[in-house]
Amino acid sequence: MVKPYITDPKPSVYQLRNPKSSDTSICLFTDFNSEDKGNFRKEGVFFFNSTTLDMKVMNFKSNGMLAWSKTSDFTCNDTFNEIKFYSSSNYSCDAQLTEKGFETDMDLNLQNLSLIGFRILLLKVVGFNLFMTLRLWSS
Repeated sequence: MVKPYITDPKPSVYQLRNPKSSDTSICLFTDFNSEDKGNFRKEGVFFFNSTTLDMKVMNFKSNGMLAWSKTSDFTCNDTFNEIKFYSSSNYSCDAQLTEKGFETDMDLNLQNLSLIGFRILLLKVVGFNLFMTLRLWSS
């Protein structure tokens, strides 16, 4: 069994609530130490097995775990209280917000630009062929 070596972990907890139902809540627990994977058990709370995310581009590894419950008094702070973490439950989770340090994949950008170029070239060829065909028919 291979265990990731994660140095200087700074755990974070994000709480997501269902806007239609106040009883459903999910906690995402990230960046915790590898030894803390199996230490979470609480009555009425379901834990999904922890996974390790390996970001090879940034040479970075991160642990992640999900916990959820259908009780109205469920909070992430009570669930993961054995470990010191930086609570992020007070911040809203908005997919429209991106970090300033967000980096795109250069190969993917090149492929997208190449595809757009080939489409423009195809439209020019089709237009030229159509124009020449109409010109020959008219004479």
